[in-house]
Amino acid sequence: MTARRLLAISWDMPPLSGPRAIQVSRTLKHLVPLGWESSVVCFAPRSRRYNQDLELAGRLRAPAGVTLVPVPSPEERWFFRALWRIAPPIKLLPDEKWVWIARASQVARRLAAGQRFDVLVSFGQPWSDHLIGLRVHQSTGLRWIAHFSDPWTDSPYLRGRRWQWRIWRRMEADVVRHADAIVFVNAQAADCVMRKYSLAWRAKAHVVPHGFECGDLPSKPATSGGERLHVVYTGRFYEGIRTPEPMLRALAALANRRPLARELHVTLVGTPVPAHQRLAASLRLHDVVEFTGRLPFNESAGRAAAADVLLVIDAPSDDNLFLPSKLVDYLPLGKPILGLTPARGASADLIRSLGYPVVAPDDEAAIASAIEALIDMKREGRLGASPSHHAVAERYDIRTTTRAFADILTQYP
Repeated sequence: MTARRLLAISWDMPPLSGPRAIQVSRTLKHLVPLGWESSVVCFAPRSRRYNQDLELAGRLRAPAGVTLVPVPSPEERWFFRALWRIAPPIKLLPDEKWVWIARASQVARRLAAGQRFDVLVSFGQPWSDHLIGLRVHQSTGLRWIAHFSDPWTDSPYLRGRRWQWRIWRRMEADVVRHADAIVFVNAQAADCVMRKYSLAWRAKAHVVPHGFECGDLPSKPATSGGERLHVVYTGRFYEGIRTPEPMLRALAALANRRPLARELHVTLVGTPVPAHQRLAASLRLHDVVEFTGRLPFNESAGRAAAADVLLVIDAPSDDNLFLPSKLVDYLPLGKPILGLTPARGASADLIRSLGYPVVAPDDEAAIASAIEALIDMKREGRLGASPSHHAVAERYDIRTTTRAFADILTQYP
């Protein structure tokens, strides 16, 4: 049978090690046995300014059937870095990758002219990927799927001036108007983004969650060891938005009434925010909380595998629109999860379905109580995966999620 061909736009691909690089690589890898070959227009870094993980790139390498087409970006030039320091708003049109759009579009059109493709897929973020997808779709006539993953203009993390918002909303509307399908990783994000648009446009939305890859688990079995409860968080924080500060204050309150340094060890894996480190120091949590800094994927996964409890921290909100890929990557480890996340949202829905506690991320008293209960469960030997954990986790296996994505691809031959 002749393989079907997919032309993909994804700035973030290995050896870059961001969450999007990992998720897209996994999906394209598992499309191969389903009869799909892919060519991927991606970023070609010329410097070490970007987080790169060569070991991860090797592990994510697909069998014959996925071809990376790296394209350098002018964003690495001194001129643009200087311009963005002088005039920061110019950087966000919609993001700093806009200077890559023309070059990547040209390469993608040249690929489409030289070989047959059945469908075009753009993977955001960055959102500039969708603007490339729009150009290629309009010039080639290829059916186009825009994989949003997260919300764009509805994201609480998006900050800008009024004129920037007008541009972003117009860009998002152009993508939704012209794409044949829009893919999100959770229903809350799909509903929030698409409710701005007509019923005909809303019908384009599909939901396919992130998927975990069992092959990415640490090769050696990990044990937490010791009498202290070991809690691990992996991922980014955003100062003033998604932050561990309420948890740190909750830990300080616990330390005032029990010997916490002998009972608890919290590891925060990821690029540290200085304000968070200063707060932890001022609260005298140096024997309780560890900031590791950013680690290679395999080492980060090893830290998570050695935990007693895995931690999710989301930003406070009425409705959480995000399903973080790190939460999905926790699932095959078979560990209890503590969700510091809004009661309504994708993270809370998944964590509750697993049978684990969900606490508002800014409720310090409730956070302290939840952690205290986990400490007691560890001491009493009652801490472990819930009865529903493995059945729920199976829904997020990358083989399952990729089959769902392949079903969408085949609707647009």
